[in-house]
Amino acid sequence: MAAKIISFVTMKGGSGKSTSAMCLGAYWHKAGKKVALIDADPAGTLVRWIEAGEDLAQLSAATAGPGTVEKQIDASRKTGADFIIIDTPGFQSDATDAAIRQADLLLIPMRPSPIDYQVAADTAEHVARLSDAPVRFVLNQTTRGSVIARHMRAQMEAAGLQPMAVEFPARVAYGEAALAGTTPSYYQPRGAAAAEIAEFAAETVKLLSRRRTKARKAGKAV
Repeated sequence: MAAKIISFVTMKGGSGKSTSAMCLGAYWHKAGKKVALIDADPAGTLVRWIEAGEDLAQLSAATAGPGTVEKQIDASRKTGADFIIIDTPGFQSDATDAAIRQADLLLIPMRPSPIDYQVAADTAEHVARLSDAPVRFVLNQTTRGSVIARHMRAQMEAAGLQPMAVEFPARVAYGEAALAGTTPSYYQPRGAAAAEIAEFAAETVKLLSRRRTKARKAGKAV
């Protein structure tokens, strides 16, 4: 089976993009899957994250920039990766557009605020101009059961946008794990954050499986 490409895309910083990407990649890595991370964000968050600790030392991560994203994807495919996860800049760029075009699934992280919602919706419009891959919104740093989180989810659904069922509440565990160069799947494997990441990974796999099924019905290579 060809490697599946998941691109995390948003036009706004502070949305939890890099954290979501790293947590997903680390979860699959721990589960024995071959994961390749492509860090196309000039901040180099994923690479720096791995270098800060030991748990993720064997997790593959390479930087890419405008003009080199496709080349790095090809290199990652040649390693036999099961999943290729791309972290993009928090702004529109050629690297972002390349990651959009190559993706099997596009995830748009956002915080539950009106400004973040509008930027996420604008991001989805941009994505639709470049790709027909499925798009899902990932709610980050929420307060479970809060009025604003429920309102954002309802607003997205009313607009025909599709939030993932799982969301990531604001938890200290994410920051503490990042400080140690790891993720909650390693840092607190029985904790609530680790359980959320497992749910996130399971939902992502289901979305990729649906796309693979549709591709088979359409007679496309998978």
